Amino acid sequence: MLIQLLTHQYPGMRLWLSQRLTAVVMAIYIVLLLVLLLIVQPFGHTTWQQNYAAWIEFVSPVWFKLATLLFFMSLLMHAWLGVADVLKDYVFNKVLRAYMQLAVDIALVLYLFWLVYILWNI
Repeated sequence: MLIQLLTHQYPGMRLWLSQRLTAVVMAIYIVLLLVLLLIVQPFGHTTWQQNYAAWIEFVSPVWFKLATLLFFMSLLMHAWLGVADVLKDYVFNKVLRAYMQLAVDIALVLYLFWLVYILWNI
């Protein structure tokens, strides 16, 4: 209720909250990833073949792929919100700003498809 009230009174509040939420999601993922790396230690083998096998075993569970996908979706949304704000603040020509935003949108969507391709081919 408070969020609805604030977003009607201040239209930019929803975007601000979205960017903060994506930052929290990314921070949680990074902390959990660091803890997992300290516990599992997939990098402590002697040969590169053993290291590669350990890394594949580390990143292959579905829950890890979904968490990584959520992290990168949050990262892309965070980037989209940030770039949109920068373009609104510093690019005054509306047509140029629209084309630049379109280029950023296309790039971010392509990054997402590329990420899904990489994650599900491990």
